[in-house]
Amino acid sequence: MNALIALIRARNIEFIRDRSALSWSLLFPVLLIIALAVVFDGQDAPLYRVGVVGAPHSAEVLSEFRHLQLIPYESDAGYLAVGRHRVDLLLTPAGYAINPDNRQGYMIEQLLLTRLPRLNKENIDGVAVSHVEWFLPGIIGMNMMFSALFGIGYGLVRYRRTGVLKRLQVTPLSSHTYLLAQLLSRLLAIVASTSVVFGVLAILFGVKPQGSLGSLLLLTILSCSALVSLALLIASRTRSDELANGLLNLLSWPMMLLSGIWFSLDGSASWLQAIAQILPLTHFNDASRAIITDGATLWQIAPQLGYLGLITLVALALASRWFRWQ
Repeated sequence: MNALIALIRARNIEFIRDRSALSWSLLFPVLLIIALAVVFDGQDAPLYRVGVVGAPHSAEVLSEFRHLQLIPYESDAGYLAVGRHRVDLLLTPAGYAINPDNRQGYMIEQLLLTRLPRLNKENIDGVAVSHVEWFLPGIIGMNMMFSALFGIGYGLVRYRRTGVLKRLQVTPLSSHTYLLAQLLSRLLAIVASTSVVFGVLAILFGVKPQGSLGSLLLLTILSCSALVSLALLIASRTRSDELANGLLNLLSWPMMLLSGIWFSLDGSASWLQAIAQILPLTHFNDASRAIITDGATLWQIAPQLGYLGLITLVALALASRWFRWQ
């Protein structure tokens, strides 16, 4: 019993002396609750979603009604959104566009015509995105994120703490070569496992990507590279498992909440969307959904690919510069 008490006391003293881990264990729950409150509290979920192209007078008319959300769109994106049932109706300078199969769109149309009975109508055909098609890219991205961040981050910190990196330091191996090897090794493993998981789920649920599988593969490679590079950057100097866990959670939780894994941020506050656009997983989810459901071409997802490539280069360069063996 004395030995048990002594071990418990020693471990508690060790934890308290690790100021970074202690601070994180106290701050993280508070920060998480604050983040959840900011994202979800004080927002009445709208019953209807209406897209708006330009600034038509009809938007001013519908803005008078409660429980109805107006979402600005570029012309092509707006027609695509109404065709895929992402919005219930689309207001345009020429009138309005509606998918005849959207039941909620019918209700908004009747409400609109009571105020503006002479608006021009345009029917847009399209099939609603299924729940599987919506969730599949997000779930795949989330699995890739955890494999990249925690798989590589914990391993590197453990190697440093146990002296493995110290022994490698006396070899001709340079830091950037070592980090590049870590990146490529994890990249091969994650891309291979992600491809298998996606293939099985696509066959199981009958998901047929509308775009190129080659584009989807390239997107996966660049997304995985960006996430692994960020993990290498976080673990480049860290010795504490607890601190590494906190920093990795600090990076992963915003992506869990704001990257479009579970819900779309269309129509949310502009500052919230700005934060989401910083996160690499947002770009993977947006681009992969565009490829799978809308048949987006490589040129159309080029901005996302460029951003992910930039993150990879910058994070890997900083990790190589700040890396320490001990």
